[in-house]
Parts: sequence; C-alpha cells; structure tokens
Amino acid sequence: MIKINLVPQELLVQWRQKQRMWRLSVAAAALLVALVVFSAVLGIRLQRMESLLVARQAEASRLAAVVLKVKEAESLAAALQARLRVIEDLDKGRRAYPLFMSDFVRSAPGGVRVISMTTNGGGGSPVKMNVSARARTNEDIAAWVRRLEESRHFSGIELGPMTVDEGAEGMPRVFTLTASYVPAG
Repeated sequence: MIKINLVPQELLVQWRQKQRMWRLSVAAAALLVALVVFSAVLGIRLQRMESLLVARQAEASRLAAVVLKVKEAESLAAALQARLRVIEDLDKGRRAYPLFMSDFVRSAPGGVRVISMTTNGGGGSPVKMNVSARARTNEDIAAWVRRLEESRHFSGIELGPMTVDEGAEGMPRVFTLTASYVPAG
C-alpha cells in the first residue's frame, strides 16, 4: 500500500508548530502550577516557623525572668551566708579578745607603758597585734619580748625600731612590737 500525502507541506509544518506550542504551553502551565504549589508549601512552613519562633521567644523571655529571680535569690542567699559567717566568726572571736587582753596584760612588765595598740583577726584566725610602747630601759623591752616568746599563746614576735627620746622623763625608749595571739583551744 502506498500512502499519498495530499496535505500540503506548509500546513503540516504549521500544525506541528501548533502542537509544539500547545505542548510547551501545557508544560509551562504545569511548571507554573508546580511552582505555585511549592511556593505555597514554603509559605505555610514559613508561617509555622515564624509562629514557633514567636512562641519560643515568649518562652525565652519568661524563662529569662525566672533566671533573673533565681540569680537574685542566689545573691540574697550568698549575702545571708556571708552574714552568718560573720556572726559565727564574731561569736568565736567574742571569747578570744578577753583572753587575749588578759594574757597581754600579764605579759607586760612594769617598766613598759603601751601608747597604742591595733588588732585584727580573732574568731577562727589568730589575733594579730601591733603595739607602740614606751619603756624605761632596754632590759624592760627584752623582758617583755622574752615573756611573749615563752608564752604558748604568742608567736611571730617582731620588735620594730627603737628610738630614745631624751626629753621624756621616766620612759625615754619608744618602740613598736608585732605578734600573733592564739588562745588555748
């Protein structure tokens, strides 16, 4: 069988071009529909993520307020603990100073007069003293240092510089003395 094509070639080319255009139009429409669907899905996901972000930010701000309250409570607790430690140290040191003064007075010989004395410590730590004094003789100073060294309560005894005040009657020697005192425990 022989086929004879009676349709002019130009019509066939036009028809094929129309079919190609139709196929391209359908493909473009399908691509456009797919792009719209994909964009819609991404938009929905974006809205969900934004709402989730807002919810989490609200939760974070609520938790930040809780964290701030916890930090305030911890700082208050630390301040109260520090006060309690101070009170405990004062309570421990309350007994140390009377004992210190009693032992200090017993150790000083008659030829020594205390001009000034500063102390710090006590409680759980040794009482550190810094004394400025006058003495009649060098022997009185040596006797005091010896008594302090022989005592089981005084340690770290250091005799500072000594000067002689020629104009002072009775007690011309001026000196400083530092030591630590630990009460018998």
